[in-house]
Amino acid sequence: MRKFIEKIKKCLENIKNFFIDKVFVKLDKFFDFLKEKLGINRFAEFYRKKFKNKTKKAIAGYLFILPFIIGTIIFGGQPIFKSIRMSLAEFAGTKVIDEAPVFLIEGFSFTQFISIFKNNPTHVEAIISVFKDVMIVVPLVLVFSLILSLLLNTKLKGIKVFRMIFFIPVILLSGNLLTYFESYGLLNVPALSSTGLQETLTFYLPEAITEIIMAAFSKVILLLWLGGVQTLIFLSALQKTDKPIYEAATIDGASGWEIFWKITFPQLVPMMILNVVYTTVIYTNLGNELTAIIQSTIVSGDFGRDYSSALSWVLFGLELVVIGIYTLILKLTDKHYQ
Repeated sequence: MRKFIEKIKKCLENIKNFFIDKVFVKLDKFFDFLKEKLGINRFAEFYRKKFKNKTKKAIAGYLFILPFIIGTIIFGGQPIFKSIRMSLAEFAGTKVIDEAPVFLIEGFSFTQFISIFKNNPTHVEAIISVFKDVMIVVPLVLVFSLILSLLLNTKLKGIKVFRMIFFIPVILLSGNLLTYFESYGLLNVPALSSTGLQETLTFYLPEAITEIIMAAFSKVILLLWLGGVQTLIFLSALQKTDKPIYEAATIDGASGWEIFWKITFPQLVPMMILNVVYTTVIYTNLGNELTAIIQSTIVSGDFGRDYSSALSWVLFGLELVVIGIYTLILKLTDKHYQ
């Protein structure tokens, strides 16, 4: 038995030596040959010397998202272009030509957009309502996610289990599940949305602030449900902060409140911008009055695909406005700290 094992070991050793001496050495020479012929070494040396660190990071970032850009162009380019064309058409639909149905896009104008804001006041009300809702929900999700990330960043026993629990809603997140929860009133906490609480807040605070607070209370479960990814993003940023900075601030007598606003918050501003984009896109497309109108007008004889496409681009513009407003606020805040 020992002789058999020794033979196997010797055989494996010979195979390893063969691969090291023959295969790997030849592959290494082959790659060196390619580097020399293709000028990779010269390019790498030029890249290291000529480009600044900021430019290198930008190039690395663009290379990281390049597959997604290529995929969007290949698979999404035609649908996006067709949607733009239909939204700017006077008519886009099916007509019978020579007893055969043919989908046609005719004309080029802003007729559909004018029709939205001039002839359909209920749709305009839906746009305004969704805009207000998104403007309120996005900062609330960010605040909740930031608080959770700060709590999850503490050193406690079983903290990894808590992190997993907060990420479970992201795995289960789907429009159908949220619709089910909403239809059965599972996204609301009756005690937090009572009229007594609203009357108390109105007595001490202005009506506008009371409405925002009550909107937050009515969506508290939804905010926690939507904040999984944002919490992890904030948590990853918090774990990469330099601990010596915090130690120096503590030695200098800075309080926890001062450390947060002077050290932690400025480092989290880039992650906040990322979370603003993610939260806006996810929440706006989960299902609301405007998305319901878009789905219903596609097959409606009174509207059609051209009108529905125009509404879709209005929704996209709404997302850009929300992202632009909060990004500008965060940029100005970051500039203040710099």
